Amino acid sequence: MMELGAALGLYAVLLVASNSIERWLQPEGAARMALALLPMLGAAAAVWAILRGLDRMDELQRRVQFDAIALSFLGTAVITFGWGFAESAGAPQLRAFMVWPIMGILWGIGIFLAVRRYR
Repeated sequence: MMELGAALGLYAVLLVASNSIERWLQPEGAARMALALLPMLGAAAAVWAILRGLDRMDELQRRVQFDAIALSFLGTAVITFGWGFAESAGAPQLRAFMVWPIMGILWGIGIFLAVRRYR
């Protein structure tokens, strides 16, 4: 949890710094792209921390996580595909920034269901 917390803290600091620097300097081209992607260093650190955490889990904890991740992956696929079809009927466009919150919410639901299942 400490590693993940530090990674998310790094992400937050880089996000605020990136946005502030972009407003102040108003870069263009490659510099603007590099600045926009700067917070991804924190996101990559979070991925590393999560993978290390999964590696440290026992078999039951891994099974709970697997079930939750499977629900999250499949549920997100169904929701985003369905939304894509709905867009052709006039629904507003689903922004890519919404995919992770959908995955995160479904992962949380998956954790809840898996923990109840394996009690």
